[in-house]
Amino acid sequence: MIVDLLIALILVPAMSIAAVILVPFAYAKCSALALARWCRHARALVLTYDDGPGETLTPQLLALLRRHQVKATFFPLGRSAVQHPDALDQVAKEGHELACHGNRHCHSWKVWPREALQDIEQGYASLARWMPATALFRPPYGKITLFTWLAVVKRKARIVWWTHDSGDTCAGTLPTVESVVDGIIQDGGGVVLLHDFDRKGGGANPPRHQFVLDVTRRLIERAASSDLKIMTLGDLLELRRQPRLRPARDSALTNILQPP
Repeated sequence: MIVDLLIALILVPAMSIAAVILVPFAYAKCSALALARWCRHARALVLTYDDGPGETLTPQLLALLRRHQVKATFFPLGRSAVQHPDALDQVAKEGHELACHGNRHCHSWKVWPREALQDIEQGYASLARWMPATALFRPPYGKITLFTWLAVVKRKARIVWWTHDSGDTCAGTLPTVESVVDGIIQDGGGVVLLHDFDRKGGGANPPRHQFVLDVTRRLIERAASSDLKIMTLGDLLELRRQPRLRPARDSALTNILQPP
């Protein structure tokens, strides 16, 4: 009986961890792989920007996108939207897609479930002026748990990811613009993760601001010469709903777990 109790004390926490974190982690990986495969199939390039809006960088990005007549998907934080509502008004006015990234960028693996759930709810509430309650949701740091996944599914929203991280928030030296762009073009497109929050330091135009602008500009230029179609993430997902356009090896796990 003591042995059985010890086994239970070991197995129950292990099973709980698997259910709460490992299963959603596997789901996230499968979803990202399926997204990359679909981008290659559709020859799609999706520009996405997290953690904004920034009072300085977001307007600069909008000017660049406007100049090239390109639409992107923005994942603002609720607290940043409250601080800079005019910037987000302009994003919406220019026809870009707006989706939710939470309220204050809460890492769901490092906080209590209640705190992570509150961050999602507060994010949607703060962003309600610009998007519906069912808007796409990108988890901060790309991390979800069973609790956060269920919370998003309950509101009939969709969890979305990226396929290529530009590295604009990496610690240390930034990658070169061309190395980032080359990788995405060689992969046949993808969903690119960039950030439009304002960085501190570096004067009027911090190096990381310029990096984001340069990667955006070069991707737009290279897409035109590489037969890649630039679209929003919502448009890409809408294409994927059409059976005749769906890649043959779409992820079964993704289709089972992901709401329509």
